[in-house]
This record gives sequence, C-alpha cells and structure tokens, in this order.
Amino acid sequence: MKNVYFVQVDVSACMGAQNAYLPYTAGILVASAWQSETVKQNYCFKEFIFLRESVDGVVARMENPFMAAFSTYSWSTEYNKLLAKAIKEKFPECIIVFGGHNVPDDFSFLEECDYIDILCHGEGEDTVRTLMEALATGAPLDEVYNISFRSENGYKRTETKCQTTLDYPSPYLEGWFDGLIEQYPEISFNAILETSRGCPHKCAYCDWGMQSVKPRLFPFDRIQKEIQWMSDNKIAFIWGADGNFGMFDRDIEIAKALADAKRKTGYPERMRMNYSKTNFKVVFEIIKIFKEVDFDRVGATLSFQSLSPTVLDNIDRKNMDFDFYRNLLAAYNKENMKAYSELILGLPGETYESFTQGIGKLFELGQHFVFEVYSCILLPNARIGQKEFVKKHGIKTVDLEIIRSHFANQAFEIPEYNTIIVETDTMSREMWIRSTVFYYVAKALHGNGLLRAFDIYLRNEKGVPYEKFYDGMLDYFEANPDLFASKLYFEIKEHATEQSLGIVNKKLFFEPCGDMVWDDNEYLVLHMISRLDEFYEDMIPYLKSFDIDEDIFNDLFRYQKAILRKPAETECREELDYDIHSYLTGIYVDNYKPLEKKAHTLVMKDSSTAPDWFNYGKFVVWYGRMGWASYKDDVTEE
Repeated sequence: MKNVYFVQVDVSACMGAQNAYLPYTAGILVASAWQSETVKQNYCFKEFIFLRESVDGVVARMENPFMAAFSTYSWSTEYNKLLAKAIKEKFPECIIVFGGHNVPDDFSFLEECDYIDILCHGEGEDTVRTLMEALATGAPLDEVYNISFRSENGYKRTETKCQTTLDYPSPYLEGWFDGLIEQYPEISFNAILETSRGCPHKCAYCDWGMQSVKPRLFPFDRIQKEIQWMSDNKIAFIWGADGNFGMFDRDIEIAKALADAKRKTGYPERMRMNYSKTNFKVVFEIIKIFKEVDFDRVGATLSFQSLSPTVLDNIDRKNMDFDFYRNLLAAYNKENMKAYSELILGLPGETYESFTQGIGKLFELGQHFVFEVYSCILLPNARIGQKEFVKKHGIKTVDLEIIRSHFANQAFEIPEYNTIIVETDTMSREMWIRSTVFYYVAKALHGNGLLRAFDIYLRNEKGVPYEKFYDGMLDYFEANPDLFASKLYFEIKEHATEQSLGIVNKKLFFEPCGDMVWDDNEYLVLHMISRLDEFYEDMIPYLKSFDIDEDIFNDLFRYQKAILRKPAETECREELDYDIHSYLTGIYVDNYKPLEKKAHTLVMKDSSTAPDWFNYGKFVVWYGRMGWASYKDDVTEE
C-alpha cells in the first residue's frame, strides 16, 4: 500500500492553537478519491497535516510517503514550499503535488521549485482521483486532465476539462474529520460550508472570473446533514465558501437550517457568508433570519469595489443604481439589521480623487457604519494578474507579509505574503499612501463614529462633501504635527509608506489590550478613545473652521463625546438645546428633517458595558466592528 499525506494549513492554526479550521479542501479531495476502488486497493491514507507545525517535526513522523499533496493558498504557499522541499530531501521518491488557488496556470512553480513534481489546475476532485489512479496503475499522466508535469521533452500541460457536477462525497459525513476532533479535544474547530460553487460574474480581480463553468449546487440533503454534523460536533464558526450565498431561493431554507441548529445546540455559534450581489430580496430575508439568533455579526455585503465608472469598465463589473442602494441601506437600518460595504484600493483606472469620492458617496447612500477597503491582491489566476493586463495598466506590486489581526502576537516561523498593487498608471505610489491613510481616518472618525455627528451635519447643512471634510483633515494634521491626533496620523502614514515599499508589515498593539494585533483604523480608535478629551481638543480648531453656529457647535460637541461607548461607562446625561439624536437617526434611515431646536436632557445608556479595555477592544471594536457598536444603544429623553 502506498502511503499518502494531504496538507492544508491555515496561517493562524499553529501548534497550541485554540481555534483551527478543519481542512475541508483536502478532505473533499480525499473523500472523492477514496470512492475509487483502484485508490482503495493501492493507497493508505496516513494523515491530514493542518497545523503549522515545525517542518522537521512533520517530516520526522512521515512513514515512507509515496505522495504528498498540498492545497496552496496565499496564506500557506511559503510553508508548503519549505515542507515539500524537506520531504523531497528525505524521501526523494515521494511524488510532490501542488494544487489550489495560488498555483499559477502555467509552469512557473515547476520551473522555480525542482522538488515539485506535478501541478493540479482548477477544481481538484476529479483530477486528484484520476491522478492517483494513474500513478497506481502506471497509466500515462497525459491521460489525466488539468495537470502540468515534467516529461522527457520538458514541461507538459494536459487537456483542460471543467467539472460540471458537484456530486462528491462529503468529508464531514464520510467521517474523514472524526479522528481530528478526537485527537485534538483542546481545539475549538471551525468549518467550511460549501452549498454551491462558481460565480456568474467576471470580475477581473477575482480568479473565479476566468472560469467558464456555470454555478452549480451541492445536493440539498447533503447540506442539511452537514449542518447537523457541524452542530453535533460543536463547530464554533462556519465560513461560507459560496461566492454568492442568497443567489438561489433555496438559500433561505439553508439559512433556516443553520439558525435552527444554533437554537437547538448553541452551535455553530456564528458564521460568515459571501452574499449575492444581485438577489437582494433573498439576502434581506437571510439576514433577518440570522439576526434572530445573532448568527452573522457582519451582516449583508453590499459590495461596490469601486464607484468609478472607469474602474468598473476596466474590471468588467457593474453596480446597481445608486437610488437602489440608498433605499436598501435605509431598509436595513430601519430593521436594525447589519449591512456593510467593500471597496478595493489599487484597481486599474482609480485615482485619489475617484477613490475618496467613492467613500464620500458611500456615506451619501447611507453607509454610515461599516465599510472596508481592501488592498487589491494580484491573484495569479485572475485576469488582473495576467502579464498583458499588468502591462496595459502600469501595475506595480509588492509582496507584503500577511498579518492576522485580532490574534495574539504569534511569531510564525515561516511568513506568508500577499502580492498587492501599490501603483498603476492612474495612481502613483504617493497617492496610494494618501488613499490608504484617508480610508483609515475616515473609517475611524465616521464609520467608528468619533466625528460622525459633525460631518453629517456639515454635509447636510453646509454642503461640505464628506471626502472634502476628511481630505482637509489630512492637511490639518500635516500642518499641525505636534498634536496628539497628528502624531497618530503620522504613525499610520509611516506604516502605509512601509507597506507600499514592501517593508516588513509591522504589528500594531494597544497596550491596555495586551498582545492582540489591531488593524490601523482600530489602532487609531483605541488610542483616541483612551485620550478622548485630548483628541477633541486637537480637533476644535479644524471643526470651527467650518463656521458652525456656536450654540449648535457646542451641542454637537457635547453629544459627540457623550454618545460614544467607553470602557466601564454605563450612562451619561447631557442637557442640549438641539435635537441632535433624532436629526441623526432620521438621516440614517434616509428620512432627513432639519435640525430642530428643542431644549431637553438626553439620557444615553450602554446596555452591555465593557468593564475594561480588553473586553472593549474585543466586543466593541472587533466583534462589533465598532461602526455598529460605537454608540450607546439605549437613548431616551427626560
């Protein structure tokens, strides 16, 4: 019997980890391969390698491996390469197979890594099964679809063939992970749930965009049984692998099954889905179902990626009409349901002006709470990663170390990297840096609420565009470098500059929260909240430059400071002359009414006060995404 090992590691799942993902991709490949009688009769499955163990330790316990198969992503590529090389050095006859999203659709991995023998391209269930059959029987590798390998005449690529069905056995239901759960009782396991595969969209930045196969559905009965399995096995967190959950009407029933499982057993505790970009009615129903059991803490995804028509044309993407999004966001806000938006920085055709105007437009549409901006990662199998596309748009990149936010300061022996775009023919590196810092500041002060009352008032009453408010703030920090707020700004700017040059991506800490790693905008928020009086004193000259009437300014100022949630603060009261709170809450649901002068006492309570900085950081800034949890939630008048 030929011994085989399958490797799928996550960047955060090191030895001693409290949480780890079950290796779903490797699992479904194994479950599929072992349906073959030839595989059963010729191979002995030895182990899933899913923790980032020491390379020497893994190799030392291997028993005469015939094949080691690696599932390769950006967060595992470097680890996989070093492990594969070490295996080949000790076991020269072992066949090393690489597949996964980070394996380019060419011969480059074979050219660069002489220890890799075979590459699998695209989906792997059929390919891995037929490859193992060929290796067992001596059949020519030429007959295996979707692989590259070395031949006597050089490198060879076999015929490409797409999988058209998803009728594959489940690694959960076939028992392939039962041993892991028994072996590691100290680990709280996370799992992948895949209900469909494929995407109808052709976005240039995504490697699904180059696939020609249509979206396919996994059997509904299988999905229901997998959810039950996850509930019974106390899976803490589910990541939805679908590209467009909610695209199909049956997804409502899947959502109900997930919610019912949590009600019955408490598991899974929470989940995260990538939602449909078009079927908003179904997604709305799903978010409502999840809200009832506090299941999806992030909420619906209303992704734009860019609001520039030029960029959208370059990346083959279309967004819905702005009025549609405005009404949809208002509907979510009225129901107190979560929805967040995404943009990507570095897309071809984007400029500093179009990027900042895009963020301003998000606020105009009603996205006042949570929005994310991601650096554009150059995926090897996406259209944006192809040489002709890179040349056409003047794309320049750096390899930036992946830092996992919100994890303890774990030093990984083998760093992993993303290749990110930091320059195009329409955005210089300097403008990329300023755009990055603009996002961090706007997210901290508007999305996270520290100056949201002021800039909403200025936009609606003084006609100050949101992007001009924050662009001017960057200039204010530059002109006043000695302010506390300015020093934070320059620290974040330096970090963005280092990232743009590919310098080691440093970790950001906030001492009262211990060794937890924070994103830049979270780092700003935590430091500003910790010295709130000083921060607001720094901002007074800038805010007063907009000539707000003094009595309104004073009310905005008192309200803005008081409404923010703070560690160990359960309640505060403010005597106000203007009804600031009703004014803002009306705007949140797209129901603007002029600011009313009304003397009253506003009582602001926090229904779940964080007792200390650690809990504040974890539950308000991290879990609450701050934008939803930033303000006290029980507000009444006396």
